[in-house]
Amino acid sequence: MKKLFILILSTFVLLAGCDVGSSSNNTNNVNNVNNVNNVNNVNNANYTLLKSELPREESPDIEPGELADLVDGMLQFHFDLYGELAARDSGNIIYSPWSIDVALAMTWAGARNATETEIAGVMHFPMDQALVHAGFNSLESRINGLGAGGDPLAFRLTSANSLWGQENYGFETAFLDTLAINYGTGLYLLDFATDPEAARVIINAWVAAQTNDRITELLQQGTLDAMTRLVLVNTLYFKAKWLYEFAPDATSAQTFHNLAGSDVTVDFMTMDASGIPYYEGTGYRAAELPFVGEETSMIVVMPDAGTFSTFEAAFDGAQLDGIVQNLALEPYLFMMVPKFDFRYNLSLKSTLEALGMTDAFQMGTADFTGMHTPLELYISDVIHEAFIGIDEAGCEAGAATAVIMSGFGEIVEFKLDNPFLFFIRDNTTGVILFAGRVTDPSL
Repeated sequence: MKKLFILILSTFVLLAGCDVGSSSNNTNNVNNVNNVNNVNNVNNANYTLLKSELPREESPDIEPGELADLVDGMLQFHFDLYGELAARDSGNIIYSPWSIDVALAMTWAGARNATETEIAGVMHFPMDQALVHAGFNSLESRINGLGAGGDPLAFRLTSANSLWGQENYGFETAFLDTLAINYGTGLYLLDFATDPEAARVIINAWVAAQTNDRITELLQQGTLDAMTRLVLVNTLYFKAKWLYEFAPDATSAQTFHNLAGSDVTVDFMTMDASGIPYYEGTGYRAAELPFVGEETSMIVVMPDAGTFSTFEAAFDGAQLDGIVQNLALEPYLFMMVPKFDFRYNLSLKSTLEALGMTDAFQMGTADFTGMHTPLELYISDVIHEAFIGIDEAGCEAGAATAVIMSGFGEIVEFKLDNPFLFFIRDNTTGVILFAGRVTDPSL
């Protein structure tokens, strides 16, 4: 029995799934941080690291049920986000829900009041900072532990975090403690205010190092400016061999029926897939391609011809879970999978705003006083890039997310609530065209 499978969704099943701040403020916060090192090496260069001396918690305080609830919320955010991305782009999509989750969770650690509530609502976080950060610590520990003791050439999966902050800017001690305890990172100090381009190059070099030089320009030129105060980054890199590899000599050119309704010719890998879990549901077929070690796998789901858009719009976490639960070996399965290699990069600002995260992007409204006081910081952008490629041997994928925080000087309010003069003038010659005063605007 021969059946054609086309990859339309990839899911890694990892768990059973103008002014710098005041010098006095910065000095106080630095003095409260127990470890300020000037010789930390990043990208083969030395940078000042502002980091709590508290070690990363190796046994996060979170119950299994609480962790499962957190993962359920993360899955819900994934489908919310996917719905927005799919509605905006009819082409190929690859992104990392994990990387976006972690970068925004680190950002959420500094959010307070309405901004904290708003971000939690969009991300489906419970309103418990300690629980959420402990949960991400636990999950990242698991992710980085997958494949431990095995062949690193056959399986590699790493999640890494970094923060890059403006030097001489006051960052709250509690915020730095949270980062150290739960995300294993401190804050590298750069001078965005004087040379944002140099800072961009440094951050991009760190991202490239974490993604095997596959993501080299996460932050495009002009992304950072003199008002940038903090950049929070997560990277995720994955490279693994299939448990059951495809034979290269069985690869051949075949027809793929694309979403636009036309046909294209691409290379298809072929396999006698009797060891591959398979499920045929109502209106779709699915299979699970395990990677070496069987701790991770790629789920492929193909709706019936002509139904993709309708199926995609209705697909959710419950249906994915149902597919996983129903997968079973099919002794006569024959698979043909197209080879592909593509990347996807975008700003997530408008997408997150559409999901309800609006205050966090508004200067003067956003409240990130958990990071820095007074009220100055806001999110200016969230940048994401991801890539994926599969061939006969396996899969390589990577992603990086950067949350860019900008600031401003102390807000100066000028309220015209007393009598005032006004002048309308030609700015080149200085000729006054109109002039007057307002003593009672109600008249």
